[in-house]
Amino acid sequence: EVVPKKLGGGFSGSPVYKLKISYHVESGDPAELHLVFKEGGQSTGTISYSVSGREAHFYGTLAPGVPVRTPSVVLNAYADLVAASGRHDSFAIGSDHQYPTTPFAAGDWVLIEALPQEGVWPQTQWSKQNYADALTTLAQLHAHRWANPPDFSTHPWMWEPAGLHAHAAALQARRALLEIEAAQWGSRFFTHQELREWLALLDNPDPLLDILNSSPQTLIHGDYWPGNISLKSPAYDTDSNRMTVFDWQFVGRGPAAYDLSCFHSTSRWWFGRLPYSLGEMRSLYLQELNSLLGYKVNGALSTACLDAARAWRFATFWQSIILQYTPFLSARHSFLPSLRLG
Repeated sequence: EVVPKKLGGGFSGSPVYKLKISYHVESGDPAELHLVFKEGGQSTGTISYSVSGREAHFYGTLAPGVPVRTPSVVLNAYADLVAASGRHDSFAIGSDHQYPTTPFAAGDWVLIEALPQEGVWPQTQWSKQNYADALTTLAQLHAHRWANPPDFSTHPWMWEPAGLHAHAAALQARRALLEIEAAQWGSRFFTHQELREWLALLDNPDPLLDILNSSPQTLIHGDYWPGNISLKSPAYDTDSNRMTVFDWQFVGRGPAAYDLSCFHSTSRWWFGRLPYSLGEMRSLYLQELNSLLGYKVNGALSTACLDAARAWRFATFWQSIILQYTPFLSARHSFLPSLRLG
């Protein structure tokens, strides 16, 4: 028996289900298996387009080689087993009573292990050391493909926020800003002058992109923050690998500053005051990265590059989030300016 429970879909809106699978082992005893099914979304937005397909491809190609722990994959839409079955385009889950004849996915989907909840520390209770460990993990990921990111010829599904997809993302963000301006509540987030300034940036993003692309490119997670990291408490850490990084829907190639700025700004948005400033995070990250590379790359995380990364991520990601105008977002609108360059 498969019992699905719908979870939040995150920024991309792709439906996510936690599956409790009950079965009997060979001896006849009952057993349970917990998995996560991430369904292919229908969005055609530049940023969220085919995020499930991107994640499925990542788990099937790059994940085994990265130096950080990722969830184990059970099956995805591109697996040989699925292709042989002729069921690439749909994957029915649940009983007929619960989900009559409706396929759960449209083309892209991935079925992965459900990370155990026992012994996992809530992100709101992360310590200073937990943040330092997450920065070390990020440096390990970046060092793995530093100045040698995966090539589009072999991985055409990758996201490139400051390169191939930059101008299309700018156009999408511009449309979202204009909708915000027209909305009755838009002035809660931007003054008229601020809107004009952000629209001007999106109309001419090349100065920012030149800064970001002058830095060595690497493999980036694309949405790296504590909400996409599972951290075991020491009592449950049986394999000496406490951190598992998940939700690779925006994996791609880009400057390291993009991931670091995401880690800082998204953490501030959700948790408020952090144990480290962005400058302190930069120092901790560079200490590990320089050690792994065997030479200093401090210029790749210059103040100008970090400022450009924060501005670009805010400009291209947050407008679509603001446009959703959720009650939580409305309640925290006064905090939004700190994400731009704070």
